[in-house]
Amino acid sequence: MSFNLDEEVICDHLVTKETKKLWAVEMDLARHLLDVCKKHDLRIWATGGTLIGAVRHKGFIPWDDDMDFCMMRDDYNKLIEIGPKEFKDPYFFQSIYTEKHFWGGMIKIRRSNTAMIEKTYNIHKDFNRGIFIDVFILDAIPNDKNKLNKEFKKIKYLRRLLKNYRLVDSRNFSLSGKLKHAIVYAYVSLCGPMRIQNKIKSILSKNKISDNDFCGILDFYALEGFDNTRIKYRDKKYFEETVMLPFHDMQIPAPKEYDKLLTDLFGDYMKPVKGTQAHSNIVVDCERSYKEVLAELRNKQ
Repeated sequence: MSFNLDEEVICDHLVTKETKKLWAVEMDLARHLLDVCKKHDLRIWATGGTLIGAVRHKGFIPWDDDMDFCMMRDDYNKLIEIGPKEFKDPYFFQSIYTEKHFWGGMIKIRRSNTAMIEKTYNIHKDFNRGIFIDVFILDAIPNDKNKLNKEFKKIKYLRRLLKNYRLVDSRNFSLSGKLKHAIVYAYVSLCGPMRIQNKIKSILSKNKISDNDFCGILDFYALEGFDNTRIKYRDKKYFEETVMLPFHDMQIPAPKEYDKLLTDLFGDYMKPVKGTQAHSNIVVDCERSYKEVLAELRNKQ
């Protein structure tokens, strides 16, 4: 069955042709990602809104505009190694190890002949801005809460340094802001950004899933500056088996205990609550390269 690109109303929400085109590109990226994971025997699951959409709508949540997957740290590390070789143009494997100005905390699989660009954020930084899907890391959450608190504070501090070093565009900062950014940039340059990234990886890798009861997307939460009390706990038992769920004209992997997992995370997830698209402040182009679109945005400034 082919994917229908015609606009339609789903749950009283108009899904336009433009949104359908975006969905089609993202599903193409997902197919490629899942093929690579199957080839190398890596476990991966849909997460967040993508998982809810698969269960509730057998596809995208009507007002959603992205696809999210997750995998355990060990499989994630393997994907980091093989990714650059497996994803060839127009696909692009983006991580903190492949691009200077990427901030880390996840992997993005992009398609370089498309564009998905935040209009007002760092458009003068050069890194791939093609349409993307995300792959997040599931790390063990220490049973010892004091240990979690200490480790999470360290990770947040290190992640903030890297984010400021790699992404912040200081040209519109005040004088004090420019000075602060210059100090951070000099400090990270002296320490070495890869050294800081590997320190984050070392802290998170010390805690093994086998020795703890829960896992979570800790690196991303630290990246976003969330307090550790906002970490969503996922029972590791929910991921012991995998099932395939229909998602439009394809199948995507999910934890077998997806109902328990989603109920833990979101409560009554089967009741649609209309929201806004996750990436509201963006320019999306499914036909043109991000380089072409980015040049237009820069010329307008």
